[in-house]
Amino acid sequence: MEKVLKKFGEQLMKNQHGFVLVTTLWVLAMLTLAASFFALWTQRTLTIAQTRQADIQGEIDMLSTQANVIYLLTTQPFTLGGLTVPDAPDTIDKSKSYEDSILPVGTEIAVDDRSYFGHGKAFFALQDEGGLININIETEQTLGRLLGLLGVEAKLRAPLIAKLKDYIDLDDLHRANGAESYHYEQRNLPPPTNRYLKHQMETKRVLDWAEQTTLWENHQLRQLTHLYLAARSNINTAPSLVLQAAYNLSANNAERIIKMRERMPFYTLKGVFQVTGIQLDVDPLEENFFPSEYSRLTLWYAGARRMRQVHIELTPNAEKIKPWQIESSLEFELLPIYADKFPHHVQTTLFISDQLSVFSDQSSKF
Repeated sequence: MEKVLKKFGEQLMKNQHGFVLVTTLWVLAMLTLAASFFALWTQRTLTIAQTRQADIQGEIDMLSTQANVIYLLTTQPFTLGGLTVPDAPDTIDKSKSYEDSILPVGTEIAVDDRSYFGHGKAFFALQDEGGLININIETEQTLGRLLGLLGVEAKLRAPLIAKLKDYIDLDDLHRANGAESYHYEQRNLPPPTNRYLKHQMETKRVLDWAEQTTLWENHQLRQLTHLYLAARSNINTAPSLVLQAAYNLSANNAERIIKMRERMPFYTLKGVFQVTGIQLDVDPLEENFFPSEYSRLTLWYAGARRMRQVHIELTPNAEKIKPWQIESSLEFELLPIYADKFPHHVQTTLFISDQLSVFSDQSSKF
């Protein structure tokens, strides 16, 4: 009996040792998991904090860049080449005649949506809105070409334009293939405003326009149109698609114009003819080569996924208001046309970029 009890006691001790070992292993495993979770949580928290700090700094740099650009817009003259900068040598000779003073000096900030280094980690692009298409008053022929270039089927273009014209005109009579209030009521849609559009994205409210998905890819329609000026698109600042739509040019001829104006902006239609071999059918009074008072400023910063577009009107002669007005400011995803461009350097000390060395290292790849 004594031997049995002794053996039982030994077995019990072994079982207890085994239990303690298993418990210890479980405790160690739980501590390891807790430590790993804490380390992961700490890393994520640090990453979020660093990202927020970078976003805040990026926002500060964008606002500094915007302030500098507005300063230049309100204090510096334009030439055919764009916006002049203050500390470039011999930018403007005040004694020159008007014809001479508007000629390019070679140091301007181009206003054709070209990318530039801004302040800190920010970048910017300035687009003369006079180089875009006024969707409110443009001819049906030009709008038709624009819709075609943006991928709209030929059979849909005329009906879409008719509906747009009906949407903004003052009467309740609809054009052939157009639409007025009762057509919208049938689809339970808000009726036409019977006024000019206040923003390009209002076109989505026009009957059947929202279904044209190619118009909204990368905000193409918004990037190529404006609402303010009753003038021909500026040949020196218009994007390729605008040149093709507004002047009925081929893609090759539009690219020839863009390459030539980067070296020497156009002053007459004769210069365009020499480059393209095409005589543009434009009334001499409608020739447009000089930047307008309306500009679209695009801002973003290194590592950002979004950008901001600020629409600015210069009002130097207005009474009791600032010499500039911000018409609108919109934020949306960073478009490839900006993210994929290699930025230029502004020839002024107003913009001190943190990105110069980074892009200098990358420039050897281009």
